Amino acid sequence: MQAELIYNPYSGQVIVRHELDDVIAFLGRHGWSVTLRETGKPSEATELARHAVNRGAKVVIAAGGDGTINEVANGLLRTGVALGVRPVGTTNSWALQMGIPSLNPMLPGTRVFKLIADLEERIERPLPANYYRKVLLDAAQVLVTGRTIAVDMGEVSGRYFLMWSGIGLDAAITESISLKEKRALGSWAYVPRAIESGYKYSSTDIRLKLDGEVIETSTPLVVVSNIQLYGGVMAIGAKACMNDGKLDVCVFKGDGFFTFVQHAVKVLSRRHLQDPKVEYYQCREIVVESERPLPVHIDGDPFTRTPVTIRAIPSSLNVIVPETAPGNLFAPLT
Repeated sequence: MQAELIYNPYSGQVIVRHELDDVIAFLGRHGWSVTLRETGKPSEATELARHAVNRGAKVVIAAGGDGTINEVANGLLRTGVALGVRPVGTTNSWALQMGIPSLNPMLPGTRVFKLIADLEERIERPLPANYYRKVLLDAAQVLVTGRTIAVDMGEVSGRYFLMWSGIGLDAAITESISLKEKRALGSWAYVPRAIESGYKYSSTDIRLKLDGEVIETSTPLVVVSNIQLYGGVMAIGAKACMNDGKLDVCVFKGDGFFTFVQHAVKVLSRRHLQDPKVEYYQCREIVVESERPLPVHIDGDPFTRTPVTIRAIPSSLNVIVPETAPGNLFAPLT
């Protein structure tokens, strides 16, 4: 198996360059020929992925966080070359959704509060010396034993996303966090900014066109999902399926910090779809227009502002996932 591994050394809180050599050696013992490429600037992973395709790679492995995975996926779209993932970033949302062993793991759903206890335990008891090596080798095992599935991508103004696009509040939070903060604090960098934005951010009148049906409402946040977990923790796209040719749209309504907290609690407990202040749709194309320009992110990276048109691109990317990946993420092939 000819493969290339694209590593973003600026992703995540730790440098794992040495451990990646162990991953390459492990794959070599299973018949893989892997070439390592390192990024040195933003968006370079997309260019490297395209070059890997031209050089005949059958698999391109993204070693980084959600942003690196997004860039590599953009380079592999419609090529038939499979995306593999070595999750070494800040939140590793894709790995958490698929059940791929990852660094800095967070716990989904109602178990999220156990994360605090886990972090306290880590402070009191340092990680084993071989912790990073073991996690990355466990993740590499997925490449050897996993299955390849063609999944949908989302498209916004010529850029593609694998997981989600957020419009409004979450994109504003993403814009406010620097790379330095993310590297220093990891996922916790989002907490104070989320609280601050929850107090300040207000609803905006928007006009949605969902497969041609027009809906007018006022909202601080719209999340368009291709997977179920948002940020590796919250099942915002609770009904999302990655190969149904559709995207899941969740519209949150209401203003003020108390409403913000209510939404967060209901999403964490998977009760948000029963909330009258939440609207949920599934469609192939979403046009978003707003009274004032709203920030838009894709897979956690700031990208553009409204108005935008978001489309599902069916079965456009091959991905390697564990055999144990959640079955409800994929519709049966007919």
